[in-house]
Amino acid sequence: MSEMKYIVPTATMNERPEGYDLTFEIPGVAKGDVELHVENRTLVLKTATAYQAPAGFKQVVSEFGRQNYAISVDLPETADPASLAAKLENGVLRVTVKKRPETQARAIEIG
Repeated sequence: MSEMKYIVPTATMNERPEGYDLTFEIPGVAKGDVELHVENRTLVLKTATAYQAPAGFKQVVSEFGRQNYAISVDLPETADPASLAAKLENGVLRVTVKKRPETQARAIEIG
């Protein structure tokens, strides 16, 4: 049995005043093949895909392979891991995380 190999996906993280946006490019991966979880402040992404031939067919040749992706990203200390939300669309996984309320900038009214 061969060991599963992973590729590190292309990833970006952008900061907004209220939180962070992370984007991962994972083409050819379905929602059900994505594992996304947080360990302390580390966001962990893993995918596991396998080719499933249509009923009655047997794969003879393949010109491309299914890729399995894995990456760990340390979230900033101001991030609130409980606020994580994710959406997978057209091979792009978008993850949003809000900043902890006590770390967000706020206007102070002067009386």
